[in-house]
Amino acid sequence: MRIAIVDDEQAMREQLAEYIKKYADEQHLQLDTCSLPSGDALLQSEDRAFDIIIFDIDMPGTSGLDTARKIRETDENVVILFVTNIAQYAINGYEVDAVDYIIKPVGYYDFAMKFQKAVRRAGRTQSNRIVIDTVNGPVGLSTDSIQYVEVMAHYVIYHTAEQTYRVRASMKEHEDALRPYHFARCHKSYLINLKHLKSISASDVIVDDLSIPLGRAYKDDLLYEYMKYLHR
Repeated sequence: MRIAIVDDEQAMREQLAEYIKKYADEQHLQLDTCSLPSGDALLQSEDRAFDIIIFDIDMPGTSGLDTARKIRETDENVVILFVTNIAQYAINGYEVDAVDYIIKPVGYYDFAMKFQKAVRRAGRTQSNRIVIDTVNGPVGLSTDSIQYVEVMAHYVIYHTAEQTYRVRASMKEHEDALRPYHFARCHKSYLINLKHLKSISASDVIVDDLSIPLGRAYKDDLLYEYMKYLHR
């Protein structure tokens, strides 16, 4: 797992990094830690593919809470844990689905209890979480949230209920990567998530409430894959 520590105080970043190392040694886990001095530093980083982010709430520039809100716009799965001097600041953590908060000064026992919750939640989402390299930078997605993928010009476009993500790549490499997560081709330009498939007709498929064309050459294979999915 990859963990980011975002705090403007160097001493706190170092202390939390030591706690994470101690926890990893005790639990025999491989945890890679990255420390950043501000929310703005995280938002400006090209690498934001983390499993857990530990935020100080009260920081110069973009606050920890506002940074978490921005992160949630592109990553619905990353686990967020707040560290703060004032408990009332953490109440708004529900807005970004924070797993918990820790009050400073931070003792190891309290940290380990809260961090364990974060690790467990991250472990549950890791199995179906992917990172795609969009034109706007890396984005973490739950495969369950992806309705379908289409190719347009030289882009592969991921569609979720909330928004779309554009990637410069070929459909074939994304089809291979998504196959273990129950995705199947229904057309030369479309790859659908069987979890969201509602019906199949002669000329199209319904994914949630969306109509997507069905290519004749893909129908038999799609039916076969769908039957495997239903009886998995």
